[in-house]
Amino acid sequence: MTTVDDVVELVERQRDEGLHPGAQLYVSLRGEVVLDVAVGEARPGQPLTTDHIMMWYSATKPLTAVAIVQQLERGRLSLDDRVGRFVAGWGAGKEACTLRHVLTHMGGFARAETFDADITWDEAIARIAAHPAEHPPGHAASYHATSGWMVLGEIVRVVDGRPIDTYLREEVMAPAGMTDTWVGIPGADQERLGDRLAPVYWTGLVLPAIEDGALCMRPYHIEEIHDQPWHRAKVQPGGAGRGPAADLGRFYEALLLDEGACLFRRPESVSLLGACQRIGVADLTFLSTPPWGLGVQIAGSVSGTIGYRAFGHRGMASSRGLCDPVEGLVLAFVCNGLAGPIENERRMTDVTNAVYSAVCPDPKGPRVSAPAALAG
Repeated sequence: MTTVDDVVELVERQRDEGLHPGAQLYVSLRGEVVLDVAVGEARPGQPLTTDHIMMWYSATKPLTAVAIVQQLERGRLSLDDRVGRFVAGWGAGKEACTLRHVLTHMGGFARAETFDADITWDEAIARIAAHPAEHPPGHAASYHATSGWMVLGEIVRVVDGRPIDTYLREEVMAPAGMTDTWVGIPGADQERLGDRLAPVYWTGLVLPAIEDGALCMRPYHIEEIHDQPWHRAKVQPGGAGRGPAADLGRFYEALLLDEGACLFRRPESVSLLGACQRIGVADLTFLSTPPWGLGVQIAGSVSGTIGYRAFGHRGMASSRGLCDPVEGLVLAFVCNGLAGPIENERRMTDVTNAVYSAVCPDPKGPRVSAPAALAG
């Protein structure tokens, strides 16, 4: 039988294998903390603690999805509203794009990426708005790594009046008790936080590239950008959330506690997030056909074996957050090593399966497995 000590030992072994210098793991069951641990180092010679602020990458996305659902509840928009109703200059073949298309990665502008560019929010939105459609919106799927969530953040700003980072801090993070989470860290706060800001490290991350006419896998040293002060300050609601794993866990606990009452006015809003919104559509980025929820990954698109109603989101080559409403389980696993895609999937799968085995050994509902290639 797997124990919680076995889970921690697994994360330690992964560190010994070179997958990450350090990692944080937070697990709770029906609101009771089971694990809140850190292993390894934040930087050479400095032990990683549970208070270190880690990069979540796309594990940030569900926070913005919650913000959109809050606007649905308040009657400010609908899922089938066209993006052009809210975003100035929207066009170039994307006129038919709706909020639902964006949330399910069917907007047709996956390559309109501004994540690593040192530009303002308004400049990024203008570039995305003018980007030509790569396919008719709603006719194909392709994972929008950050562009779609910039658009969603702009829509929240237009209908609510607050910038998305302010909105998330006041309407999502504060109610959930996420006291150390940031979506864009101002320079003065970076200085105050100091060594609590844990860097990310390259531990094997590669991306496909064409060299001399042949396909190859090229090392992707993006950490050289993401640890820059200007990048830490960028507001990127789909890819640059930073905080301890415990805060990511508290977000999912807020969704499960009293059917999400601290975040939503209606209990069915939590079910809306995790309900299947897209199925049987090939994703041109993943070259697979994963099902998708409303801005979240759902069972069948998350590697490992999880509860049939579980949902959450990965973060690039490093992190995962999820909750299981049937089991009452919350898992947040954040590593500071950007591993290769196969190695990262093994890391995430092994930890997810071990947590389920240790904490929920007697399933209360069906479990669903997905090939590692489908999700991160």
